[in-house]
Amino acid sequence: MNILVVDHSKVFRALWHKLVLKAGHEPIMVATGEEGLEELKRRRVDLVCVSLTLPDTDGIEFCRLARKTRRGRHVPLILLTSTEDKAARMKAFEAGATDIHSKTDIEELFNQAARFVEEDEQRISGRVLYVEDSSVVAHVMLKILERLGLEVDHYTSATDAYEAFGRHAYDLVISDILVEGEMSGMGLVSRIREKFPDKARVPILAVSGMDDITRRMELFRLGVNDFISKPVIEEEVVARVSNLISNKQLFDQVRAQRRHLYELAMIDQLTGLYNRNSLSEFAKKAFSEANRHDFPLSLILIDLDHFKEINDTHGHLTGDEVLASIGEMLKNNCRDEDFAVRFGGEELMLILPHCTHEDAVQRAEELRQAVETLKPSGIPMTASLGVTSRPHGREVSMEDLFRIADKAVYQAKEKGRNQVIALTAQDYQKQLAAG
Repeated sequence: MNILVVDHSKVFRALWHKLVLKAGHEPIMVATGEEGLEELKRRRVDLVCVSLTLPDTDGIEFCRLARKTRRGRHVPLILLTSTEDKAARMKAFEAGATDIHSKTDIEELFNQAARFVEEDEQRISGRVLYVEDSSVVAHVMLKILERLGLEVDHYTSATDAYEAFGRHAYDLVISDILVEGEMSGMGLVSRIREKFPDKARVPILAVSGMDDITRRMELFRLGVNDFISKPVIEEEVVARVSNLISNKQLFDQVRAQRRHLYELAMIDQLTGLYNRNSLSEFAKKAFSEANRHDFPLSLILIDLDHFKEINDTHGHLTGDEVLASIGEMLKNNCRDEDFAVRFGGEELMLILPHCTHEDAVQRAEELRQAVETLKPSGIPMTASLGVTSRPHGREVSMEDLFRIADKAVYQAKEKGRNQVIALTAQDYQKQLAAG
């Protein structure tokens, strides 16, 4: 970017010249206000820093004249002064100064000033739902949004826009509040906020030719995030749209990071199944509901046969590939309410809410066959499975059923592996009593 510094001090200009070059920008250094205005007329300037005191004029007058030039109309103007005179500072802002800074800490001043340009240079990306029935207004807005780099779906009907909102993901909704048709812009806002609570973070920017404070308050109560009056001013549209979309996307990033951290804590990264950390949250809830409402719940424990030999013979990388394949197979064979866990090493577990003992035995047999058929990484595999279920009318914990299923797996291995053994709580108690 091109940075213009207007200051009579050679020392100050030299320091700024060094900072600007170091930051990778183009320095333009002049000593007078007249030279500064000529530079603004002659070339594109992205940022101007001007001293309050100049040989031929003052910084306030420079700002006023700069705002009258075509290139200086929208460029950030930073006035450099140490004055704390409130009246002088008000005059500076009235003349068009973007901000006022002291010259005492040049490096900090440079960093703060450069942020104005960094924000101005940023292009945003995203998808906008735009509702406007005036072709003239829509033409202007669409040009502004296009220059921002946004993808825009334009509708003249709020009803059509409402249907599109339900089908697609948007980063912003912009709507005139008085569009003609069956549904008004205000109706659109109300319906969106009422019918799509899962999309509550999508910001809505209302546009209206009626700049009435009562109407604004109604809009904000309905769920509008911001408001623009007609005729629209490009700089205002750019600032408000950029802020709304940036804030929404930042929130999305934070939510995605939070979800990622949650998955790291709860999901086994190798198999994609839940890990043992998740049991305290999910298993406890499943068992609590089953006990409270007395509905069936079953548990299947799966132990991969001779898995240590696979690691020893083919290496741990191949062993990991085998576990990943088994994990994928289990996920594909689970209902939405099932809970598949890598309990440890080659030991996997399924918690099956609303699944009877007979159904669980059938599921276990299907899984045994699926493991045998899978041949992950080309290696023949089998598994020993233990099945048990919550007794009707009795409260049990996950630990209770796990002990029974673990006993069933042990018996399956003793009988030659690659088979399903089912034990009820009653069978388990009889075996314990028998020693």
